[in-house]
Amino acid sequence: MDSGNQINLFDNESDTAMYKHKITLEKIKNELINFGLTKSQAKVFIYLGKYGSKTASEIAKALQLPRTETYHLVNSLQNLGLVVAELCHPTKYNAMDMREAVATLVKQEQDRIDVLANKEESLSEMWKEIPFFAVETDESKSEKMQLLHGTGPITNKIKEMVGNSSEEIKIFGSVSDLLRMYHSDVFDWIESAPTNLKMVASPLNQIPEFLSEMNSDSIRAMSSNSENKCFVVNDKKEVLIFMRNATHPTRQVFAWWSDSETLVDMMSSLFELSWEKGAALY
Repeated sequence: MDSGNQINLFDNESDTAMYKHKITLEKIKNELINFGLTKSQAKVFIYLGKYGSKTASEIAKALQLPRTETYHLVNSLQNLGLVVAELCHPTKYNAMDMREAVATLVKQEQDRIDVLANKEESLSEMWKEIPFFAVETDESKSEKMQLLHGTGPITNKIKEMVGNSSEEIKIFGSVSDLLRMYHSDVFDWIESAPTNLKMVASPLNQIPEFLSEMNSDSIRAMSSNSENKCFVVNDKKEVLIFMRNATHPTRQVFAWWSDSETLVDMMSSLFELSWEKGAALY
């Protein structure tokens, strides 16, 4: 079929045969953009994948793109390993199979992350070599707050708090919260750190197996239902308060971290009150 008479994959009206595929095409295009492609690169890749071998002129005409931009797009897709050129005149281009293309994009992203990870230590050392020029005074010192979304960032913040702790980590939470921390190695980090652990579990009607493995002197149980409450206090220096805890799906969990002296004292006092009211495990 001549490219001028083909039904356009993207500019389709509700009365055309291709309209039923519009939503699926948009989803595919958006996912490719999430992988790092531009909107135009995604359109060219999809077009070649569904219409087969085409010249740059045919691509430009079908997608209504400037010819010079089209050459740039197919070259960039070639560099990404998503498009191959045929040895003919004029040159024709083919898209890789979608599964193979996604695997290529994932590998490239993994390689990029590995490169960044390898630079973490050297970048940190270079940063330390440069002196801090600001002079902190009572007026310039400010209390900080940070909003954390998702289990990953929250777990990393807890790990940072444990690393900063030299006296005591206090944890108040439901069994679900404590279980999520257990599987995230939080208690292993605390055990390896020069700090002590005090923990209140609420409610606790039955002792789960993972708690029975821990020092019972460091755990108290409350019978009252506080399963929506969870917070972590470090040395009366900083606090992490879950606004949505383990009673919500992993991606919906979020928490506030702060080094506010007032907030830390308030949550520390709440913990100690709960500790006094709580019962020993055995």
